Order: sequence, then structure tokens, then C-alpha cells
Amino acid sequence: MSILIRLGLCPQSPVKIDVEKVAIKAIACASMLFPAQAMAQDWSAPATSMLESLESGLVSVAAPVIGVGVIIYGIWAMVTGRIDIMRLAQLVGAGALVIFGPTALRALLSAA
Repeated sequence: MSILIRLGLCPQSPVKIDVEKVAIKAIACASMLFPAQAMAQDWSAPATSMLESLESGLVSVAAPVIGVGVIIYGIWAMVTGRIDIMRLAQLVGAGALVIFGPTALRALLSAA
């Protein structure tokens, strides 16, 4: 609590609540007794569908960009006459992570 005060954060509630009132107790008890109704709703559907479309969009954009990067690096290596194996390995590894990463993540989450 003293850390919050030192940081300038106000740990006090801006509203005074009279816990002695019956209505406040009833609302608090009802909110603790009926969380199953809130969890029964499919509240995560918008977030999961957004993340799935974001994932597929990023994979479909990043894979060609990395492929073009490998091609450009190959042209640069041919023109200059020197090739950096570590940089080429990083490009190929990044491409593998972009393509196989979401599939591995989905497999790990479904196994949990």
C-alpha cells in the first residue's frame, strides 16, 4: 500500500459504499453465486475470431515477405560474392517460425 502512495496512486475507493445495507449485500452475494451464467455465454467468440483472422492474415502477408527477403539476399550475395550463412539461416528460420508457429501454438493449446 505504501508503494502505491509513493507512486502517487490513490488506493482509496472514490465512492463510499455502505456495506451494512441489505441491497448491497444481496447484490454482492448474487454476483458471487451466479458466475456460471456469465461464463455460459460465448463471450470469447469475438476475440477468438478476431485473433484467428489476424493470425491467418499475418501468415499470408509475412510468408511472401520473408520469401522475397531470401530472394533479395540471394541476389545481393551473388552480386557481392560473399554469403553470410548465419543471416541466411536466420531468414530461413524466421520463415519456418512464421509458417509453422501458429499451427504449433494451436496444437499446444488444444492439448492443454
